[in-house]
Amino acid sequence: MPHYMTRFFLTCFYIAWVPWFGQTAEPPTTTSEREDAIFWDSVFSHNHVLDIQITLTHEAWDAMQPWRKEGQTGEKGPKVDFGNQFNYVKANVVIDNKPFKGTGLRFKGNSSYRFSSRGMKRPFKIDTNRFIKGQKLHGRTKLTFSNAFLDSAFMKEKLGYELYHAAGLATPGVGWANVTLTVEGVADKKLLGIYVIIEQVDNRYLESKLGSASKGSLLMKPDSFDDWEYLGNDLQTYAHYNIKAGEKNVDQIQQFAELLKLIEEAPQAEFEREISKRMDLKQFAAYLAATSILVNIDSYIGMPHNYYILMDKADDKLRVLPWDLNETFGTFTAGQDLETLVRWDIDRPWISQRQLVERLFESEGFPKIYRATIEKLKKNDFTKDKLFARIATFKQIITPYIEDEGLERLRMGINGDRWGINKAVERRIWAIKPFIIRRIESVQAQLAGESNGETIENNASFSGKRDKKNSRGQNGKGDDAGSSKGSVQAEAKGWIDWAENASDEERRAALDSDKFRNLSPEVQKAIKEGIDD
Repeated sequence: MPHYMTRFFLTCFYIAWVPWFGQTAEPPTTTSEREDAIFWDSVFSHNHVLDIQITLTHEAWDAMQPWRKEGQTGEKGPKVDFGNQFNYVKANVVIDNKPFKGTGLRFKGNSSYRFSSRGMKRPFKIDTNRFIKGQKLHGRTKLTFSNAFLDSAFMKEKLGYELYHAAGLATPGVGWANVTLTVEGVADKKLLGIYVIIEQVDNRYLESKLGSASKGSLLMKPDSFDDWEYLGNDLQTYAHYNIKAGEKNVDQIQQFAELLKLIEEAPQAEFEREISKRMDLKQFAAYLAATSILVNIDSYIGMPHNYYILMDKADDKLRVLPWDLNETFGTFTAGQDLETLVRWDIDRPWISQRQLVERLFESEGFPKIYRATIEKLKKNDFTKDKLFARIATFKQIITPYIEDEGLERLRMGINGDRWGINKAVERRIWAIKPFIIRRIESVQAQLAGESNGETIENNASFSGKRDKKNSRGQNGKGDDAGSSKGSVQAEAKGWIDWAENASDEERRAALDSDKFRNLSPEVQKAIKEGIDD
């Protein structure tokens, strides 16, 4: 049979066969790597605001909601606390007039979702490749959309990542999108407005930011609020670190376990001798320096979550990557007053029991590296002139996409009221500019030796780890965290202190969360009594 006849019959077979196997996509438009790079540079560097139109059925909208299974609380209903499990559904998405049919769409977030769940403007993710293979937007398939929870200026992510980048860290690109939503029977071309777009952290990201040698590395995103804890040689016990890439890298998981053992059990002399072989200490010092300057407590040094752990194949060293910066600039209070936040001690960049950080600051060399990074950022990057110029640029870009009623919220997020407070959000927090001014003053005074800064004490509610040792390298039994009156009060104190500056809605949501329900009855009782008082 001639070749052209073979091709004809194969084509006919394909046309007849395809409908039996569901939806297919038109051949994806191919673009060159150079074209892709130019497009994303326009979004992340030159601040081209994407136009996003989302359409989905009522059935898909219902399937997106995180529903609590019957029996979890005695009744079935919406689940809007920490640890929500969000499902991908099919949606039709148009991005800058380019259609993506059958795109994966799901909600995301903890606090950012919980406190926006009654409205339509919730944080979400899209995956153009999830249901229809080959759909790419200039080489990418996944994007994260933040609703800028507690950031009426829509700038904290952008400004925060720029500072981490200036410190020398790999950081995701950040841009904006103007989003319109249509849900059958619920909303018709409803303008949700400005969202913050954040580049997805994955293998492609690692290769583009760190080089090809880093591709395929072990990448984890802990979400359990636990400190790093050595759990023995059974590597399956480390699954709760939420492996995002490199799950088959058994050797790297083993290396991570050995690092945890070093941190937890090694005498100080051995720890100082070996830790630099297993961690990029300069990179980690830079992470802590930027975290400290930004008072980014909703991160590894506080809750701890909102960060990635990378076991880099390039050199087999661990690196920490920042994530989710919507509560930077002192937005996450940890039960502290605002004055304490802007005066936070730069020489103690942690608020909970963080064994790794505490041991590093006991060493001779690490504090010097950290201090030098603080000084460099303060001199070159965290300056009033530089940051205020960036804010002016960002304001000019997003203002055309903000409706009249949102302009006062934007102004309040940037400048605040006469005391510098952002009254456009429920929680009492600093506006961006007043925070910058006050934080610069505090960091400068601390570097000059004129101030010791304000210490935020260890907070048991932010540490998911119980002491297992009485001393380095020695096993200890210790008391159970909920077994004594003293430990009960210590664990409850963090919740009570936080509740003092929280809104009524925030307190109700916290008491209805899985995290609260997992506490011992004694601790729950102490928290409720403390909040009621």
